[in-house]
Amino acid sequence: MTKEAALFSFFSSLPKLEYDKDSGGHAAVENEEETNLPAYVNTAVPDNAKLPYLTYTVLIGAFGEPACSLTVNIWCRTTDEAEPNAYARELGKLIPRGGVLLHCDGGGMRIYRGNPWCQSLVDDTDRTIKRRYFNVEVEYITEE
Repeated sequence: MTKEAALFSFFSSLPKLEYDKDSGGHAAVENEEETNLPAYVNTAVPDNAKLPYLTYTVLIGAFGEPACSLTVNIWCRTTDEAEPNAYARELGKLIPRGGVLLHCDGGGMRIYRGNPWCQSLVDDTDRTIKRRYFNVEVEYITEE
């Protein structure tokens, strides 16, 4: 799997959430065709993409080079903070404090949290579009 494909597969594994009336919080969607949050490279979001979704930047490196700083954004349409905060917690599970190792062609990559980890943002033109902006570091352990 190429580095780009490994990143896409990784970010596409974040579960899609819905409000759970019983718990009063958000839980993973279990009974829909699409159970994962759609993920797009930030330069390739389709015009017909529906919120919520995740975008990420792609920077590629190799062994011996400094870690690459990527940004991940989770976009939601909501009037409160519960949904974007729930997605932030889920991404935190996907990228724990010690990082995670992914395999790819020629070796692997270690993905870990950048600093600051998460920031809350709102769209200037539509106050119901909430965004969580994440700093992510990727250390490539590959020949190329």
